[in-house]
Amino acid sequence: MILNRSYYKALCEKFENVKTLNVFNDNASCLTTKIILEHYQKNQPIHINFQNSKDTLCEIGKHLFTELANDIYINHYDLPTLAKGNKLRDKRKYADGKKHDYIIKNIGNDTFLLEDTKNKAQKNLKYDTLVKNYIPIEQGTKQSTLQGYSKFFSDLNGGLKLDFSRTNFEKKSVFIARKSLWDCLPNRNKIPCTYLPNPREENNVSEIRSIPALHDCLVYFTPKYEVCYQNLLLKNEKIKTIVVFDTEEDKIEQILQDKSRFGFNIIVLSNSFSPVKNQAIPYWNWFKEEIEIVNAL
Repeated sequence: MILNRSYYKALCEKFENVKTLNVFNDNASCLTTKIILEHYQKNQPIHINFQNSKDTLCEIGKHLFTELANDIYINHYDLPTLAKGNKLRDKRKYADGKKHDYIIKNIGNDTFLLEDTKNKAQKNLKYDTLVKNYIPIEQGTKQSTLQGYSKFFSDLNGGLKLDFSRTNFEKKSVFIARKSLWDCLPNRNKIPCTYLPNPREENNVSEIRSIPALHDCLVYFTPKYEVCYQNLLLKNEKIKTIVVFDTEEDKIEQILQDKSRFGFNIIVLSNSFSPVKNQAIPYWNWFKEEIEIVNAL
């Protein structure tokens, strides 16, 4: 442990060029998140431990959720696979101010036959035009939900304008975390994410989607690595990063073995006086006194 103010000031300066999306409540949360993001951007593992600092850990968890979700949104989007019977919504604004929904009635030669769900009028569109002006939805979708989703990520990325709505993603990130983190996530109603319950411990065994209108998600949450392994990895879901968040530390060895097999990165965050360490993961331990110095800078 180094209790030297100039050391921590230099440390903050070292990571000041690592950009983050939101404002932090304290310097320790900001610095730690930047350290994690630098490793994340290089696809390198890292384990950061705190000692009796649950509030700081929770703050970092919330920020990481937004950062990792945004990275998937920007860098790992995919064009939607459309099938006969899918429901679509026209994203363009009409004079009547109402939503205009369609059903795919037929597909042939890269041409999609759409039928208006209200007046049964039909139109033929090519795929490129379709994905630019329409968005796949579930039944009973509110227009404000889709607009909130699109606007959130546009604002988050400096007014980003896209040719088509990003609703499908080739990769995801996963948080192995207690449900308490899921329950306190900021902007969950604007970031498509899915909670996979542990069927052995929870009464409700159905998955929970933060935006039920959308088919896909950016981030998965589950309290047990076993659920991630069975429901995602073994079903060929491509995972970019697994964040082990203050739980399941006894599964780290197994996760590292699966890392080589499935090709994901691993980030570990713990809050313990006796954390489980592994030589394959660079380790950073924050003492309470160090956090106090950093927050006072």
